[in-house]
Amino acid sequence: MQWIDTHAHLQDKQFAGEVEEVLSQAIREGVTKIIVPACNELDMLEVYDLCATYPEQCYPAIGLHPGELGENPQRQLEVILRLVDGRGEIAIGEIGLDAYHYADSLAWQIPVFEQQLEWALYYDLPVLIHARETIDLILETLERGKFRAVRGVLHAFEGSVEQLHRAMRNDNLMVGIGGLATFKNGLKEEVLQALDLTRSVLETDSPYLTPTPYRGKRNAPYYIPLVGERLAAVRGEAVERIASLTSEAARQLFPRLG
Repeated sequence: MQWIDTHAHLQDKQFAGEVEEVLSQAIREGVTKIIVPACNELDMLEVYDLCATYPEQCYPAIGLHPGELGENPQRQLEVILRLVDGRGEIAIGEIGLDAYHYADSLAWQIPVFEQQLEWALYYDLPVLIHARETIDLILETLERGKFRAVRGVLHAFEGSVEQLHRAMRNDNLMVGIGGLATFKNGLKEEVLQALDLTRSVLETDSPYLTPTPYRGKRNAPYYIPLVGERLAAVRGEAVERIASLTSEAARQLFPRLG
């Protein structure tokens, strides 16, 4: 079986000095492709360097995370935009809205998010969307005008069956399923059962959201099979089918994965 991790922050300091070992273990577990999203104008350079070092396994995504807005977000966007074109970017991300950790800055987050959606349309790239307690607001944005053409994934999907159905009415969207699917109080089984696997991708959000039974430890791409096994158990399907369909969905959304 082969798996794809569509969201892992391998540039995080928790992986310092261990990236090669982590990637080798991922290969041993069948995780052959990993998308590495930047969060701001500083760690994007680390993402580029990491992906250039491991070009057959790691692919960069570039964006400004809603939790990384500084005093001058427009300046941050200008710095990022200068480097977006021609460096092998596979997506714009991690971008989005967060009303859980950063509710006080939501009014600033919205124009930053929409500007990066504009980038996605201009460069014809999919987006990795952070949607913490903002799923309805994000779906409303992506149902409006030109943004209806934006392709992307609702990263770390945490919604209800109703929100899942609403997202699936937008043909350009997929959902990202990770460690939350394994948590006792995480994604409900009815959501996992309702997933369209042809429009679902797997992710770790490493080093965060480590799946059960390793919750509390550092997450890493080699835990992706645990998410697949959870889906297989809940849905009563073969784990090989989960790996095949979610990997094909990832390649459809991110054609540069090859």
